[in-house]
Amino acid sequence: MCLTDAGEPRACDPLPISIRVISTIPELNGDKTVQGSSMYGTYQQEDRLTEDDILQGMLERRQRFAKLDHSRGYQHSFRKKSKWELVRLSLLIVGIECTYATETALVAPILLGIGLPHTVMTMIWATPSLAGLLFAPVIASISDRLRSRWGRRRPVLLALGISILTGMLVIPNGRAVGELLGLTTIGSIATITTIGLIMCDFSAETSNGLCRTYAMEVCTIRDQTRVLSIMVLTGGIGATMGALFGAIDWNAIGIGQYLGGNDASVFTANWIVMFVGLLVTLTSFSEIPLPVQESEPMLRPVTQKMLLEEVKRLRGDAEQTEHDDVPEAVGYKQFVLNVVRMPRSMKILCLTQLLSHMSYLTYCLYYTDFVGSTVFEGDVRAQVGSPAANRYDAGIRFACLGMALCSTTSSIYSVFIERLIVRFGARPVYVGGLLAHCFGMLAMGLFPYKLVVFSCCALTGVMYATIYSIPFLLISHYHSKNCFVEVDGQHVESIERRGFGVDVSMMSSMLCFAQLVVSLSMGAVVDAVGSAIIITFISSAFMLCAACSAMTIIYMGL
Repeated sequence: MCLTDAGEPRACDPLPISIRVISTIPELNGDKTVQGSSMYGTYQQEDRLTEDDILQGMLERRQRFAKLDHSRGYQHSFRKKSKWELVRLSLLIVGIECTYATETALVAPILLGIGLPHTVMTMIWATPSLAGLLFAPVIASISDRLRSRWGRRRPVLLALGISILTGMLVIPNGRAVGELLGLTTIGSIATITTIGLIMCDFSAETSNGLCRTYAMEVCTIRDQTRVLSIMVLTGGIGATMGALFGAIDWNAIGIGQYLGGNDASVFTANWIVMFVGLLVTLTSFSEIPLPVQESEPMLRPVTQKMLLEEVKRLRGDAEQTEHDDVPEAVGYKQFVLNVVRMPRSMKILCLTQLLSHMSYLTYCLYYTDFVGSTVFEGDVRAQVGSPAANRYDAGIRFACLGMALCSTTSSIYSVFIERLIVRFGARPVYVGGLLAHCFGMLAMGLFPYKLVVFSCCALTGVMYATIYSIPFLLISHYHSKNCFVEVDGQHVESIERRGFGVDVSMMSSMLCFAQLVVSLSMGAVVDAVGSAIIITFISSAFMLCAACSAMTIIYMGL
């Protein structure tokens, strides 16, 4: 019995199977043999054994090997997951997205209600972004090389989850915490609220990328697209819940008086959702620890690179087989090199994500204030109970309904996005999703009426599902092939190690960078213009630039 370099048992003589890996460009192949294709590449078969058959064989052998050790239970990593199991992996995203929705709906009114101007309010929003830019990639780098018996991702997700839950208790109770500490000035209350915002927002954004990394690592390569789509679906449900929490008048139903006000009630409901999501996801599937993967080749996840090498081996091209399938354990030095020497494909992808988030955050941070002040003609600083204050509060609740429509549309669209990618290709689906938000924001600014600003939120939902699925799918695609460069239609294999968690984290960090830019600039623009309506045109312009950038991304046949 012989072993392949991927750790597969095989007969010493090559099997009589002829499978030729061909270019993803159909014009280069003039014969009429049967072709099969998938989102992971194109192959040509001259026998009944397909790429999926080979993959299934690799997975089954690893699953049988893992079953030999009943105490560790790693066999789940090599089988197809049911929809319910993928939902369990995605429930943490429900809590994270619910937190985002609650923050974007209520933090701005909370800070403005303290007495802060727009400029200072948006600068406070920059603090978690700055923390994210400095520390999120470092945390991801630590996660990539963590040698815990509990795995590489789950211990970090647990620590970040506790930080989110703590921050949610502080944000709506900044004034109460200040009074408890004897700090009652506007500056002190704003500082306490900012600390809660940093704990909540920074930890949520860092968890977002790590949760997707964890899910993709415990799934087979054929399940990765499914779990990303389900994460967008469940995330949309979570965002809808957060928005609907904000649309409820908790004081009117008596709960607000018991919990300390309307804002505190919304964050309490969010806290429960986040706690349940964290608990269910972290107890869903065990990870294969890094030391185990290093010592046991048969317990290493099957990557697309390993699959293609097995296809080459069966064809008889043993000289093309690589000898290093050990998972990435990228240290801090290598992490810095990954950032400095980022391939052009990753640079363009990050730029597109940055521009997309700049557009989305401009909408998020000011949408509720825009509706309350411009559409409903209210005033956040008006005396409590006055007609202007009541109109502003009604506008906030109406805006929350619009954000709920956005989230619902995102969930529905996520169900079809995988089929759309297979049918039309990733490029038109990606660009089309970005342009939907671009046109929606432009219409919202030109026609600031209730029906328009409400219905255009559906177009933003299409964009949201797009930017939280396709970019992460592309990173997985790059890493599975170990290719970041395309020359004359051919994929060039990379010789430099890149951490998967680091690249996902860098993509997630674009949200932090975008939030920093928007926070430091948009408040001054709104104060200078004197109306929040300007944000609709700025958001539309950012997204148009993002769509142009998305046209130049390397899709590698996806």
